[in-house]
Amino acid sequence: MSHYFENDESIKNEPSMVHFLLKGKEFALHSNAGVFSKDKLDTGTKILMETVLENTKETPKTLLDLGCGIGVVGCTLRSFWDCEVTMIDINQRATELARKNMDKYGYPATILCQDGIQSGKFDKILLNPPIRTGKKVIYSLFDQCVEHMSENGETWIVMRKQHGAQSAINYFEEKGCKVKRVNRDKGFWIFVVTK
Repeated sequence: MSHYFENDESIKNEPSMVHFLLKGKEFALHSNAGVFSKDKLDTGTKILMETVLENTKETPKTLLDLGCGIGVVGCTLRSFWDCEVTMIDINQRATELARKNMDKYGYPATILCQDGIQSGKFDKILLNPPIRTGKKVIYSLFDQCVEHMSENGETWIVMRKQHGAQSAINYFEEKGCKVKRVNRDKGFWIFVVTK
C-alpha cells in the first residue's frame, strides 16, 4: 500500500475537489488519489490554521507550508496574508496539485518537491507532521524547522496528544527553544516554537 509521503506512479488518477470554509472564506482545492487527506480538510490542519490566524497580529513576510500536500495551508493563509509563500512536499503529485491550487487563486509561490527544508529562513513555518513516517523522520523535520526559522520566526505544529505531542515539546525545549501550547481541541495540541 502506498503512503502520501511516497512517490508511487502506479496510483490511479482520480481527480476531485476538496471544499471547506475557514474564517468565513470558502475554498475549493484540486485533489487526487495518493495525497494526504484527499477527500476533505483534515481536522488537525483546520485547527492549526484557525489557531495561527487567531494568534498572529503582524503579517509574516515569509511563510513555509512544510509537508504541504495539495497546498491547503499555503493557499488558505495566503488569502489572509500578503506574504512570500514556500511549499515543500516529498510527494510529486501533491506538489503539482499545490501549484494548480495556488495558480487557481492567483497566488505566487515557490513550490518544491523535495525531502525537507534545504535552504531559506522563514518567519512562520506550519507543520502537521507525517506521523506514519516514524519518529526519526519527524524529529529530523523538527531540527530543520529550528534551523530555518528567521531570527524572530515561529514554527507552529499540530499533533495529537497520543501521537507524542508532549515528547515533541520536550524535544524542542531540550534544544533550547521556547515552546508554548496555544490550543487543545478534539485531542489535538497546537504549539508554537520560537528560538
